[in-house]
Order: sequence, then C-alpha cells, then structure tokens
Amino acid sequence: MNQTMRRWIDRAQKGEEEAILMILQQFRSLIYKYACRYQYCYDSLDEAISVAQLAMLECIHAFDMSGSEEVHKAFRRAVDRIFKRDSRRIRTYAEIIEHMLHVDEVIEVLGISGGDEQDPQRRAVVAELQEKVRQCLAHLTEKERQFLHLRYHADLTYADIARCCGLSLSQTHKLTQAAMAKFCDIMHRYDIHPLNGEEA
Repeated sequence: MNQTMRRWIDRAQKGEEEAILMILQQFRSLIYKYACRYQYCYDSLDEAISVAQLAMLECIHAFDMSGSEEVHKAFRRAVDRIFKRDSRRIRTYAEIIEHMLHVDEVIEVLGISGGDEQDPQRRAVVAELQEKVRQCLAHLTEKERQFLHLRYHADLTYADIARCCGLSLSQTHKLTQAAMAKFCDIMHRYDIHPLNGEEA
C-alpha cells in the first residue's frame, strides 16, 4: 500500500486533482476519527473535517518522495499536529482573546473582579492591564485584528470569514491561526496570562 500511495502522492504533487481526491478518500477514516475527537475546537464536525483535510493537503505537497518515510505515518502525524496545536491554543487563549477585544472586560477574564471600583489601588491595576491590552492589540495589523474579531467575537466559522474576506478556506484558517499565535506571543511578552488572575 505504501508504494501505491507514493505513486498517488507523486501524481498529486504534479497537480492531478483525481489523485488528491483518491488520497483523501483512502484516509477518510483517519480524518473522521480525528475530526470527531477535536470537534469541540470548532463550530461543527464539517469544519473539523475541513481542517483535517487541509492538513492532509499540506502533507501531500510537502511529502519527500526521495525519503523513506511511510505515507500513513506522515499523514497521521500531520493531522495529529494541526489538531493538537489548535486545541492547545483554543483551550488556553480563546476566552482571553475574545474578551481582550473588549478592553473593559479584561479584568473579569483575568480573575480580578469584585471589590470597590473606586479603590485607588484597584483602579491602578485596572488601568495598567488595560494599557497592556491596548499595547498588545497595537502590535497586530488591522487585518489580524479583523480576523480575531470575526472568529472570536463575531463567532463566525472559517467558511463564513472566507466568504466575507474573499479568501479560500485554507487561507482563512492559516491567517486566523497566525494572528492568534502572534497575539498569544505578544501576551506572553507583556506577561498577560491566566496565572496573573489566579495569583491576584
């Protein structure tokens, strides 16, 4: 089977659409299994399946035909990697990102709630965090902020965002994930993360 799939991959890398469809069909059970497992990260099972298929397509085009890697292991690793990456980011940061797009709610997200809002010390903490959030957002481009807003505030699916922005599903997923990764990195640099709320 490995040699047969290598021939299909070779044809797919040369642009043969039938070969791509054949490979996706051959690995439909793998795609479905992972999509069901990580469906909670997305708006629907169909969207999770689309993400798995995108991972497969990227693996097909990146597959080294001169190497000795087994095809099924390469595909499994590609699908597993993209879902685990999305799962980590979404579980850790989705709620924070959603609320950080509304600066006034960041205090509640980080667990600094209650108390006297007129208390000078609390107001100082709030002001400092709000400024940090503004600085984080300022490091993003307008397009990056738009993708985060549409995905995490407007709660649109990747397919909806693709239609709004006139992009392919693949481009939309990559750009949104890149914007989220950049924002997460900036938050770390500004020392904004859930532990701040727990320690406060």
